[in-house]
Amino acid sequence: MIADGRGMNEQRLSETSASKYLISTLTTLAADAEDQIAWLDRYRLETDDLALDYENARGAILVLTETGRIGAVMASRLSHIDAILDAMSGPEHAARWTYEALTTDAGWLAVRQLAREALGELAGTWQQPMPTLRTYSAPDDP
Repeated sequence: MIADGRGMNEQRLSETSASKYLISTLTTLAADAEDQIAWLDRYRLETDDLALDYENARGAILVLTETGRIGAVMASRLSHIDAILDAMSGPEHAARWTYEALTTDAGWLAVRQLAREALGELAGTWQQPMPTLRTYSAPDDP
């Protein structure tokens, strides 16, 4: 374990890699609901994977904050996204994690707007191509 509490992946994450990862995860949150649904279906993911991916971006956010790429306003915006997603979590909020909720839920609409604002600042525009994920298939049985 590293003395400052960060994991090995976070320690080795370069500023460039951190920026690419954050832009990628913000892209999935900023996309129109129809694009999110198509992307989730394409990769056989669940709606909560959008939030889990953003949670995994905390290391990237830390790197970018430490290097000065993210200032106080951006850090606040990113924390607000995290807070909204956290408030939507738990079994009592299961209805907020459906495809229908992606199009109608106030929390998702707020997350989408904040992600778009963050992308506008980080990448120049919120409209980015949806990330391509690596897919693996099991080898055929002999």
